[in-house]
Amino acid sequence: ALNTMAKIHLLQGEDRLAEECFRQSLALREGVEDQTGLADTLGNLGIVEARKGRYEEAIGYYRQSLALREKNQDRAGTARVLSNIGDLYKRQERYPQALIYYNKSLALREELGVPEGVAAVLTNKASLLARQKNYPQATALIERAISISNQNGNRQSSNRESLRYQYQTAGEIYALSGKPAEARRAFEQSISIIEELRLQVAGGEQQQEQFFENKLAPYLGVIQILLDTNKPQEALAYAERAKARVLLDVLQGGRVKIAKAMTATEQEQEHRLNDELAWLNTQLYKQRLRKNADPAQLPEINARLQKTRRDHENFRTALYSAHPELQVQRGQTPGFDLQRTTIALLNPQTALLEFVAMEEKTFLFVATIAAKDHSPQLNVYQIPVSRSRLGDEVEKFRQQLANHDLTFGAAAVNLHNLLIKPALGQLQGKTNLIIVRDAGLWELPFQALRNDAGRFLIEDFAVSYAPSLTALVEMTKLKQSRQNQPEQTSLLAFGNPKFGVTDSAADGARGTIVLTPLPGSQAEVTQLATLYGAERSKIFFGADAGEERLKAEAGRASVLHLATHAILNDASPMYSQIVLAQPDEKSSEDGLLEAWEIMKLDLRANLVVLSACETGRGRASAGEGLIGLTWAFFVAGAPSTVVSQWKVDAESTSELMQEFHRRLRTKQPSGSALSTADALRNAEVKLLRNPKFRHPFYWASFSLIGDAK
Repeated sequence: ALNTMAKIHLLQGEDRLAEECFRQSLALREGVEDQTGLADTLGNLGIVEARKGRYEEAIGYYRQSLALREKNQDRAGTARVLSNIGDLYKRQERYPQALIYYNKSLALREELGVPEGVAAVLTNKASLLARQKNYPQATALIERAISISNQNGNRQSSNRESLRYQYQTAGEIYALSGKPAEARRAFEQSISIIEELRLQVAGGEQQQEQFFENKLAPYLGVIQILLDTNKPQEALAYAERAKARVLLDVLQGGRVKIAKAMTATEQEQEHRLNDELAWLNTQLYKQRLRKNADPAQLPEINARLQKTRRDHENFRTALYSAHPELQVQRGQTPGFDLQRTTIALLNPQTALLEFVAMEEKTFLFVATIAAKDHSPQLNVYQIPVSRSRLGDEVEKFRQQLANHDLTFGAAAVNLHNLLIKPALGQLQGKTNLIIVRDAGLWELPFQALRNDAGRFLIEDFAVSYAPSLTALVEMTKLKQSRQNQPEQTSLLAFGNPKFGVTDSAADGARGTIVLTPLPGSQAEVTQLATLYGAERSKIFFGADAGEERLKAEAGRASVLHLATHAILNDASPMYSQIVLAQPDEKSSEDGLLEAWEIMKLDLRANLVVLSACETGRGRASAGEGLIGLTWAFFVAGAPSTVVSQWKVDAESTSELMQEFHRRLRTKQPSGSALSTADALRNAEVKLLRNPKFRHPFYWASFSLIGDAK
């Protein structure tokens, strides 16, 4: 059962959960000496390791599995493992060895009469031959594979997934061999199956976003073909179709209240799991805060916490399966309309920039409107930088800023000239940039880029970011729909929570954390209350700044400001935490507001400000953007968030936040308020012009994501 569950997790893109289940299965099968099952699970672990790029570990598992298959005369299983070893060698570009294993697997599968297996090996051989530029033979093999799969006619998800990959491979081969029309048809067939399978994913928003991550290749293939044939608007439509799909579903279809659908037994089970998570989180938190923590206890508590998290995720997935009415309403993405999008998002002073990072190059789409008739103007700029190199350059630059490196200037200019300079002609006269990032660009603070004259981008433009243009249109609609709603609280702010009896915390030993008190954040929220007015504000600090209080009050505020510590979880960003006051023993909460809990909130806030460290970081999801605290607040209903990308300085952050909120509240001579993006820009520019805070370390960490108005 664990092995089968793990295979389903793989189909849904949940590699971490798949690996955990495979390893549990392996331990059980070793215990009962289940040789056949052991061979299966070993082979599956090889697949997991190969997907992580750990090729030596993968080949070790494959060879163990192969030995058991051959010993037990399991010819079908032997054929599968031989094909998997061929895949591994192909990834390593060891093509002669890969062909040997593919041919052995193909011979066995043809002899056994397993059509789906034959089609799978033919597909892998076709992909390999295309890499060797043997396009005629590659074309013949992939067309035969697709014919077999279509004749087989099996509608199981696993076989549809195989056919999806076969059409993708066909598209790649046709494109390489100079057949763009055939390539586009094949890519679109692959996309059609992806859209079909997407409707079958079990679970909530978190499970759905993971499914899409490794399926962008056919979308990128169509984009390239459309750009090659000078169809930029259609290309942008496909770029949009591949971004922020789950978030768009939530924004368009809304969310169903899960608690209302659960049975009494399910509610009891959820309550038990939540209590266990809270207790284990608390134990781990206390251990990590202690200067003299027991090194043996940390791994033990962490292992129990990981198991409980897995049980909780499995429970939630099963809940959605048992109650189909809870599923996010996933429909067809509306056709992208440039005219409609520009009307919704643009004025003559604003430009939309959307990046698409491909394997060997990057494209920048820039949309503006003419001042005279507001007609949309779309241009595409090709940037000669690969996805991987772009990611490396961006991370190096982000680290320079985060570490207060004084030599950041060269990288700031180089990235500006690479990413912004090609479009400067179209950006003349613009003062606002809305940027849809991609791949490693999610970690890039564009506001800190500098032109050849030494001016930071933020000095010339207000900068905001969006998961996609289509999602941003829906966020804008959401904010507009709330304009006439009565607000009970204008500002809800939390600062300087009571972290526990060991506030002065740890010695920096591995596994420990340092959570120092934040008296400056208490002053920060107190000043904000004065700015917004005591009668329209609720502020909490110390022991009162707790998780229960936040969950109770958050749904009634229009601005939510959290000035506290945050703990980033790189491996599992939905377990990144906002640290609040440690509760007493009677509480059912643990004082650690995790991203998955944020997703369950029902927010009415137009703006969430996370005045803490690294709140804007997470996992860059190929199809959904940056998965973490920001994404969770979007799902919860907040159309705009201000978040940070590195560990921030307390003094400069407090000054930045005071100025940002002051600008938001100050009326202009025209009687209107500044936009959120302009307010943040003005606050950042004020800091950078202070010699004490000139370095972008102090001001560039904070970004506005979502609606900029």
